[in-house]
Amino acid sequence: MQLEKKQVSFGPRDVTHRMIMTNQMHQRMMEKNLEGTGIHRAQHRLLMTLSNHCFVSQIELARHLGVTAATIAVSLKSMEREQLICRRAKKEDNRANFIEITEKGRHIIEESREYFDMVDEQMYRGFSQEERKQLAEFLDRIYANMEQLAKQHNRNGGQDATV
Repeated sequence: MQLEKKQVSFGPRDVTHRMIMTNQMHQRMMEKNLEGTGIHRAQHRLLMTLSNHCFVSQIELARHLGVTAATIAVSLKSMEREQLICRRAKKEDNRANFIEITEKGRHIIEESREYFDMVDEQMYRGFSQEERKQLAEFLDRIYANMEQLAKQHNRNGGQDATV
């Protein structure tokens, strides 16, 4: 008896499902990296953002991450307790603090970057530079299409937009 070959479908929903599954796998891999560090994903994202940007205020940091200033304050307090960051008063204005990443925080950042590089290399193993470029262009187009849909949705007062 011969087994039937499963037909592979490439309809829009099938492709979207593949993107979602790939994203979820990527998130699981990133969370796996955090095991044993004592911090959760949101704190890690905050730590990585702090390492890449200089922010004047917690409000700007909150705006950049798309969360409330209160959320940032709670996270920073927790990260300070975990000795990942410390806050120092600015010399010119004692009311304002700047956030400094501690040695422990820098160690997590360094290990994370090495892990990210390894995951990226593995994700695109067997892909040529041209294929990666093409994939990036496809994803940019998908994102632009979704932005258009969101704008249309907003103009329609939240009602479903017909494309």
